[in-house]
Amino acid sequence: MKYYIGEIHERNGDLEYDTKYLFATKKNPDKYTEKVAMKWRGGDKSDWDEQENGYWSDCSLIFDHGSNEIPKEDFEVLKKYLSVMGE
Repeated sequence: MKYYIGEIHERNGDLEYDTKYLFATKKNPDKYTEKVAMKWRGGDKSDWDEQENGYWSDCSLIFDHGSNEIPKEDFEVLKKYLSVMGE
């Protein structure tokens, strides 16, 4: 098992904001973060916008900003303060 901090970027009109989350997986972390971005606001594959490279959710665009691997010890501390996404 490897441990990560993932990041979602949202663009909603003139507003842009990032959300960080924790996850652990044995699988490819890039596929995991892409799936989180797709489902972030209840979306699915049909919400993908090739031109924008993101997923539409009403008037917001959702982007997968990837992940960074972290040590298990850091994960254990950070999970007290950040959301942990389930697989």
